[in-house]
Amino acid sequence: MSTIRPTAPPVSARATIVHDAAPSGPHPITAARYIDTDWLRREFDELFPRTWLFAGLERDVAEPGEYLVLEIGDESLLVSRTDDGELAAFYNVCQHRGARVMVNDRGWSRQFVCPYHGWTYENDGRLSVVPDADRFTPPVDCAARSLRPIRVEAFSDMVFVCLDADAPPLLEFLGPLVDAIAPYDLAGMTLTADQTVQLDANWKAVVDNFGELYHVEHIHPQHAEVFDCPTAEIHLYDRGHTGLIIDGHVVNTRLDIPEDPNLYMTMALQRYGIDAADYTGRVLDIRLDVQRLRREHGPRLGYDYAALSDERLTDIEQYNVFPNTIVTLQPDDAIIMRARPHPTDPNKCWWDKLSFHRQPDPAVSEAAGVTFEPHPRDDRAPAERPEHDGFTQDDIIEGRKSMTITIDQDVHLIRDVQAGMRSRGFDTARLCDDEVRVQHYHDWLCHHLPG
Repeated sequence: MSTIRPTAPPVSARATIVHDAAPSGPHPITAARYIDTDWLRREFDELFPRTWLFAGLERDVAEPGEYLVLEIGDESLLVSRTDDGELAAFYNVCQHRGARVMVNDRGWSRQFVCPYHGWTYENDGRLSVVPDADRFTPPVDCAARSLRPIRVEAFSDMVFVCLDADAPPLLEFLGPLVDAIAPYDLAGMTLTADQTVQLDANWKAVVDNFGELYHVEHIHPQHAEVFDCPTAEIHLYDRGHTGLIIDGHVVNTRLDIPEDPNLYMTMALQRYGIDAADYTGRVLDIRLDVQRLRREHGPRLGYDYAALSDERLTDIEQYNVFPNTIVTLQPDDAIIMRARPHPTDPNKCWWDKLSFHRQPDPAVSEAAGVTFEPHPRDDRAPAERPEHDGFTQDDIIEGRKSMTITIDQDVHLIRDVQAGMRSRGFDTARLCDDEVRVQHYHDWLCHHLPG
């Protein structure tokens, strides 16, 4: 492909906006935190019980009787919608002999019945049925033996739970992430995939992977065709959260500017009914034109972009919610990812991924005669909520499963990162300036795990 100038404009300095540094940082990032069972045990004892954890989608517990279960470490946590319409959450453990009460990851049940002996709980956690109650001496105190409650709150279709009664409220914990995430209206998007991959890697290796762009040009070359990662804006927030904003519908500033739109730009323009040939010699005009086109076509599709700036109509934003959740946002797409540790092996984890698309309102779009579709026809959302699909990293590596090309590329390499952590030839990480989010995250991790 020919170019209209020999080199791209000079690379802009990456903007790093520091809001709040960790109280006790910086700390060395040692191999031990990825491979040591004592580290893992301390995380279960001192980290996860003291912070808010993403449990699932509020849409999955919208009606009384609907429930979801979060398995993290030794804990199984049950979230339900009560008959009064309130969210409720409990330790998912029967107060008779400690069996798990609900064994599916989500569903609907009029009551929660322990599969072992039939103790039955209402969706507000109250113990209501004890089989052969007359055989207990003294009688069972149902109030005292109800499911043990935990804190639960929701924001932007995301349900969070917290085991610490003294932790701040959810919105205070999220801080500036509330205003950053809310305008994208996650609740208005359709869930298109619910996936979990089992990895031979520590859960923090997944978080680290989404804490820097240093690796992107090496293993995700396709991103250079439409995103300008070298000029990304980095945000460091209080409580360990971080943010990232990347210009989209552009060319990587380290590359030559092409004469003609590349494949990714062409596909985007085609979805607006625009001939990519119109941009021969002016590829850099695509970004502003896509912003204008989205603003123009949005209402005809039933979309409301009023809360999004023009830049947000082309860019991609990512927010890492401490300690283990990543939210990636675009105007018509979103991803929520979560890394969950293995209960006993620091070299293993589960990587959850929820994918979303904003779907056109058929009645509005057909009436207006709009031909633009934000997603290819073969990528439309399913008519019903997708079932949870669990698989192994080998399923991805051998091509049986996919979590998108970018995630698949990460899965291919992340197990090798973990293997290197176990080598006698490695002890601490040496980060570059672009990996400041990784350092920020680990500094806050050490704040929760002093010493």
